[in-house]
Amino acid sequence: MSLWLIPDAYSNGGDLPQSLRNAFASAIRPAELSAEQRERLRRHILERAREQPPEGTRTLRGREGEWIEIRPFVEVRELCRDDASGMHTSLVRIRPGGVIPAHRHEREEECIVLEGEFQIGAHKLCAGDVHIAAAGSWHEQVSSHNGVLVLLRGEYPLPSPVE
Repeated sequence: MSLWLIPDAYSNGGDLPQSLRNAFASAIRPAELSAEQRERLRRHILERAREQPPEGTRTLRGREGEWIEIRPFVEVRELCRDDASGMHTSLVRIRPGGVIPAHRHEREEECIVLEGEFQIGAHKLCAGDVHIAAAGSWHEQVSSHNGVLVLLRGEYPLPSPVE
């Protein structure tokens, strides 16, 4: 029998009435699964459970997100943005020959060099270095001769592609 023939089958916001749910539940008999089917089902459930981030967290996979070229040879991949605070966490990749013009920091900025090396004016930073720029500080031109990948947290304009 089709449910649309049962009066008031969906009258409570789309949920089935309790009496109908009880009738369905009592009519259903467990399916017998082979050992192979049970193991496959178990692996599938565990795999799906591992894919879910813990409650209150989110995961951005390496294959997710896009790199945006903001200047020639300079790309940004935004990882997290908090519009309320105006703060961003991004990966910044400067390819050999890339340059970011001199600029002032309105807020504190934290930079961790993940790979390669770069210069802020004459100040050289290498993989593993951490650089913190205080609010109001001035950065000379940023450049890289061999390429660099940094994790940047601070005030950062929304990445927009090079025109």
